[in-house]
Amino acid sequence: MKTFVTTAFASLLFLCVWMERRSADGTINPIIGDVSFEMKYGTLPNADTDDQVRIAAHLEYAEKVLRKRDVSQLSAQMRSKRMHLLDLLRDYRSAGLFPKNYERNERKPCFIDRNGTICAVGYLIEQTAGRAVAEDINSRHKYDTILAMNDRKVDEWIAQSGLSKVECAMIQPGYTYIPGYKPEIRPAYAITSSVLIGLNGTCSVINAMEVGRGSRTNATPVLGIAGGAGQFIAGVVGLNRKNQVDAASGTWYASRTQRNVSMVNMGLGSLSIGLSIWNLAVNNRPISRRSAWDIRSFPDANGGSGVALAFTHKF
Repeated sequence: MKTFVTTAFASLLFLCVWMERRSADGTINPIIGDVSFEMKYGTLPNADTDDQVRIAAHLEYAEKVLRKRDVSQLSAQMRSKRMHLLDLLRDYRSAGLFPKNYERNERKPCFIDRNGTICAVGYLIEQTAGRAVAEDINSRHKYDTILAMNDRKVDEWIAQSGLSKVECAMIQPGYTYIPGYKPEIRPAYAITSSVLIGLNGTCSVINAMEVGRGSRTNATPVLGIAGGAGQFIAGVVGLNRKNQVDAASGTWYASRTQRNVSMVNMGLGSLSIGLSIWNLAVNNRPISRRSAWDIRSFPDANGGSGVALAFTHKF
């Protein structure tokens, strides 16, 4: 009896864990679920599984299944179109560029995301009917499943594809929700900021050293003022640059990362300007050169004069 109770409890616990793992993030496809991932990796995915890996595994599995189906009832032309679409699906999966769900708080399909990245079925339509057709469908069915699309253009394309509507729905994956999405900082702004941070950081250190020992070169504070002003201006521009749009309000604003970098730019630029002005104002004595070359004359043994090149160095 004790063994039976223990076994039953263990089975129930396993079932609960299995159900929790299976439902934690939703299945990737409503028709075939997560069998693709399980077949490839020998386990079910959970909420911590990389979504790109899940999508790639699903598309690979769907392609293999569709290639193996008996399509002898189709005409030669439809079979040719079908194989062409499956080849396109393979190319799409190999590229590894999949859309993201930025707006729906659940796993949902996304025909074309806010970055212009298109889904698998959308890609097949784009490559055969044109991007304009795909975008037109997206305007009405961005987060719909294929089976829920009651759309003449969708049905007409499927009728000429060699695929059935259920097969297209089997291809279509769902994408996990990405909350609080912030785009990356603009590459040009990141490069400019990196160069200015390096330049003004170096100038600030040299200016501080020259202030400490009471002597200066003219080049360092002048370069520090110019570079500091440039970095401060870059910070102000980057802080207000339109870099992200809020989907709900339509308001543009800079991403958090870009705003943080902009604050660093303004702060370091101000520091570089301040230290440079301090160096110019406090230190009026230029740094004496430790090494010097000179041309000198000297008397020779015959009462004449000679010319020599002299080098001096202070240790």
